[in-house]
Amino acid sequence: MSEVEAVSGEPGNFRVKVHQKPRFIDPDKCTGCGECAQVCPVVLKNEYDMGLSERRAAYRRYAQAVPGAFAIEKRGTSPCKATCPAHISVQGYIALAAQGRYREALELIKKDNPLPAICGRVCHHPCETACMRNKVDEPVAIDFIKRYIADLDLKDETRFVPEIKEKRDEKVAIIGSGPAGLSCAYYLAQEGYRVTVFEKLPVLGGMLTVGIPSYRLPRDIIEAEIQVIREMGVEFKTGVEIGKDVTIAQLREQGYKAIFVGIGAHECKKLGIEGEDLEGVYPGVDFLREVNLGNRIYL
Repeated sequence: MSEVEAVSGEPGNFRVKVHQKPRFIDPDKCTGCGECAQVCPVVLKNEYDMGLSERRAAYRRYAQAVPGAFAIEKRGTSPCKATCPAHISVQGYIALAAQGRYREALELIKKDNPLPAICGRVCHHPCETACMRNKVDEPVAIDFIKRYIADLDLKDETRFVPEIKEKRDEKVAIIGSGPAGLSCAYYLAQEGYRVTVFEKLPVLGGMLTVGIPSYRLPRDIIEAEIQVIREMGVEFKTGVEIGKDVTIAQLREQGYKAIFVGIGAHECKKLGIEGEDLEGVYPGVDFLREVNLGNRIYL
């Protein structure tokens, strides 16, 4: 894991400059058991054997290597991960899925994205535009693979619910149950905080529910993702408008130590054209919200 970069001085008094590469494994704690290499999903050519054999990205160069600690080879950040707005470990979960380790793949996705079944349906997948496979034929179907992994979990009798760390006494209020509020609730609950989500509308999901048509994003998928967050101990309250039904000051009095505001972008910009204020003319977001809430729209 080291290379000599320069040697200077004279016989008996040398100065050597050594570039030590990051090992990503603490050599003082590594016992050399090799279990990391056994579960590592990334396969590479073994340079020690001139590429005639294969090794894992977690590896020891050869059996008698000193020190005997393992190392993890990393080649920077992949274009797909760098382009993903959530920076999900794309290469990692695809490698796990390729080996049929779907539960592990889901756990890896949910470290950075708690809503994979939703994103697997509505994400515009910029990761695939950046995919290096484009240079050969066509990109890997990254988004569909994520959706497949998430859907397997939806159908599983024992769905993946993250382990909750030690319970804490502090309460956190989240205003808005859209993707930002749901994500905040997911990760705070995982850290052991007592979380309550307040939603102004009668339904949960924010723009996921009232801004996207059901044929594009089925409502049972949204509910299934939210159910996992419920099972983590998060409480949801609908029909509560902050500033009207309850104030920030009252939330403070109720013991909430922190407040996250994720109220979304529900207002449409005016086009500034004649007739847009006439009865029966609706901006897009308002139209979608009314339809998704089941209200009758007269155009």
